[in-house]
Amino acid sequence: MSREKVIEIARGELGRGESPPGSNQTKYGKAYAWDGVPWCVIFLWWCFREAGEREAFYGGKKTASCGTLYRWYEARGQTADREDIRPGDIVLLNFSGTQEPQHCGLVEQAVDREGGWYRTIEGNTAPGPEGSQTGGGCVALKVRSRKNIVGVCRPAYTREPDYRGHWAEAAMDWGLRRGLIRGYEDGTYQPDRAVTRGELMTVLQRLEESGA
Repeated sequence: MSREKVIEIARGELGRGESPPGSNQTKYGKAYAWDGVPWCVIFLWWCFREAGEREAFYGGKKTASCGTLYRWYEARGQTADREDIRPGDIVLLNFSGTQEPQHCGLVEQAVDREGGWYRTIEGNTAPGPEGSQTGGGCVALKVRSRKNIVGVCRPAYTREPDYRGHWAEAAMDWGLRRGLIRGYEDGTYQPDRAVTRGELMTVLQRLEESGA
């Protein structure tokens, strides 16, 4: 399922950080074309993009603001109660005792649902309990308390695409990750369907614009 793919990709980035340290410069910021800024949101944008789930993250648009990200999901009814946090949710965090989102992470799993503890994968955080939790400089696996969670976003993940098992599956995934191709209105990709001249020119235009 696609939510598992996003989590898998995020998990594969554990330990990666800024270069040079303290610069906010990362491969995620370079892909985003906005390097050198706090990147916890940008990291999640990158993970969703790599998993072919661009639309599930902020409608395929870009933001580096935790507050803006949460308000977008809230306006669309795509939020959840803190008592019902699930893997694949995006949690907004605050460590100063207010309700203003300072940081965000992707929920990997519930560690103790009744006690309110969840394991998350976060960008731009400290590798351990010490140091800045909202600007620590690396991708790390964290265990977060419900008391620090001020909002829960629930992305609308897509179903598995209809090209799984097709001979061009790897190429289709490549095109989706880079935003070169998109599904039809019914949610299918129809990998054996003939491409029209208009569709071909659209893909070529996206290829040029993306620099892929």
